[in-house]
Amino acid sequence: MIEKHTIEQIAAPYMEEHSLVLVNIKVNKANNIKVFFRAPGRPVNIGDCVALSRWIESQLDRDKEDFSLMVSSAGDSCGDADDEDMETEENNN
Repeated sequence: MIEKHTIEQIAAPYMEEHSLVLVNIKVNKANNIKVFFRAPGRPVNIGDCVALSRWIESQLDRDKEDFSLMVSSAGDSCGDADDEDMETEENNN
C-alpha cells in the first residue's frame, strides 16, 4: 500500500516550487489516492491539477504497485462527499 506520507514527500518539492499549499491527502488500502490543494492568492485552474498529478505519477512506479490518483483544488467541502466512499473502501479491503 502506498502511504500518505510518501505522497506528501513526493508532492512537497513541487508544491513549494509552484507556491501551492497541500490541504489534504487520502489514501485507502486499494491505493486510491486523493490530493487536495490550494493556490494562495489565486484560483486553482485545471492546468495546476494536471501538472501536479503528472508530477506525483512520475514519481510512482505502476509496475511495482498499481494506484489511482485524483488531484483537486480544495473547496469548502474538500472531498467531504467522498469520505464515506473512502471509508467504505478502506473497511472492505
